[in-house]
Amino acid sequence: MKLPPPATFAEGQRLIYGWLAAAAGVFCGACSVALVAMLMWGGWSPREEHTIVLILGCALGGFIACMAAVMIGLLVGGPVGRFKGSAGRDGVTLEADGDANSGGEAGDCRH
Repeated sequence: MKLPPPATFAEGQRLIYGWLAAAAGVFCGACSVALVAMLMWGGWSPREEHTIVLILGCALGGFIACMAAVMIGLLVGGPVGRFKGSAGRDGVTLEADGDANSGGEAGDCRH
């Protein structure tokens, strides 16, 4: 399956954003796996175990938070562009467009 090239500058920006966000999610996932492997097979001395677990555990929590931020970013305003969100004094709102591309326009990627 080959996607059509972006027709506008905004579509090109969304494409770049999508690739960067996806790569960031994959990077954070790989780092999370590496941290778990370091915790399991690091061969830490009993004196260092508590400190190492605390440091690497906080780093693992940060990577998990980054992956969650990537997922939320892709859902709210990512390359699809069908979801819009805002936060203000009145609260948080999320809006979803209907089938904006159901007519087979340039952004329709279903084949």
